[in-house]
Amino acid sequence: MEKKVCRKCNENKELDKYWSAGIKNGKKHLRQTCIACYRNVKKDYVKRKREWYNNLKKNLSCNECGYSKLTHKSFSSHALQFHHHNDDKSFAVADYLVKGYSRKKITEEINKCRVLCSRCHAEEHDKSN
Repeated sequence: MEKKVCRKCNENKELDKYWSAGIKNGKKHLRQTCIACYRNVKKDYVKRKREWYNNLKKNLSCNECGYSKLTHKSFSSHALQFHHHNDDKSFAVADYLVKGYSRKKITEEINKCRVLCSRCHAEEHDKSN
């Protein structure tokens, strides 16, 4: 069976250890890294993006009641949510990891929102019904 050297781990592995990168001119092309290395790179990328997002939220506060780490000892950044107050919503900010959006796209979407704690966010949606 044919083998290929992974660019990341430099191991010579069989072709079934690589994912397809697509078909061009009728020929199947394989990724430059093996499945295991590709998964590790993606896992690290997701971890770094999650840390960036959580650090971003730690420095925010609710635009309605002021809930933040400065006002509450038991502050949790998970209680802060992004509320789209206009109809220009491209995606839900909470879907940033699942859908694979870049930091730039996430930041652009956050700039369209108001930061609200979960309670104020629920009250905001209750008002609009």
